[in-house]
Amino acid sequence: MIEAANKNYIIEALGQTKETAGGIIIQNTDETELAQIVSIGPQVTENAIPVGSRVVVNWGSVVKIKVGRKECFVIHADHILGVVKDD
Repeated sequence: MIEAANKNYIIEALGQTKETAGGIIIQNTDETELAQIVSIGPQVTENAIPVGSRVVVNWGSVVKIKVGRKECFVIHADHILGVVKDD
């Protein structure tokens, strides 16, 4: 796993693809703008969003990385636009 540095978060995109029982991968557009926090940088202290939270981000401000077979993104704390709250 990779850890975020400085005032960055590591996030994973949510809802981009789904795999059917038969192995067919389909595009899911229901939650494509959402991401989940995977790691928090050590300098993110004020109003830190906890790991596991679902967030809305500015996708134009992310850096795409691959960790093994997993695709993740690095984003600065200032580019997280909101946190999804479940009622």
